[in-house]
Amino acid sequence: MLNSFLYIILSFILLLSSIYTQEIAIITKQNGTAKYKKDTSQVFKNKINIGMELYSNDLLVTGANGFIMFAYLDDGSLIKLYKDSKVYVTGDLKNKIIDKKVIIDDGFLKFDIEKQKQNEFKVVTPTSVASVKGTAFYIDINDQNDIFYGVDGVVEILNIESNEILILSKRKKITSSDDGTILSEAINEKDLSYLKQIQQESGVEAEEFDSEDSGSGALDESDLDTAQELVINLTNSSGENKKLIIKFTQE
Repeated sequence: MLNSFLYIILSFILLLSSIYTQEIAIITKQNGTAKYKKDTSQVFKNKINIGMELYSNDLLVTGANGFIMFAYLDDGSLIKLYKDSKVYVTGDLKNKIIDKKVIIDDGFLKFDIEKQKQNEFKVVTPTSVASVKGTAFYIDINDQNDIFYGVDGVVEILNIESNEILILSKRKKITSSDDGTILSEAINEKDLSYLKQIQQESGVEAEEFDSEDSGSGALDESDLDTAQELVINLTNSSGENKKLIIKFTQE
């Protein structure tokens, strides 16, 4: 009886271990000053390699010239951290689908989110919550407000203080402030210059922001010849093998 009880306890511990150590994303690019910290560690590591696995609640931080790009393993949704960013990567894997959430303390990021099969992709800041089904947008966070720049598709932006919601769409900018105000306006040339400046200061080539920009994360046919391919071989707890192929172009 005692052995059976111990077996049940050990099986339960192993099950919890497999849940809480399940990889949910991988690093696809990094340059400049950057570091990360595992959820289970108190120590930051400065060496970040392409293909490095990320787990729920891992923390990524970029410095004054840093850049990190990572992709979620279930659908290849891409998140780009530019300079001076601090982000927690979270996700809950259920039936081969990751319920995704990114928690941002500070920084400037771009999201290229594939269409979500179940729950919305959540982006959480101290001021706002963005609910995403599948689209592309930038977010710039400072002490007083969050500024969202729409590239493609639509994003629901909730201001936490006032509970007011606005919809971000292509070529629109939403400013969500810590005093509860939230407003929408058109993106202007000054905004475009600012977006370009931040990317260049992060050590990467600025992306074009035009009417043909797509938020699907997919490559045009003209890009396929120059696209880089990252192949990840995954094995689950049942011994099943799966190959994840992510194609991307250099910034």
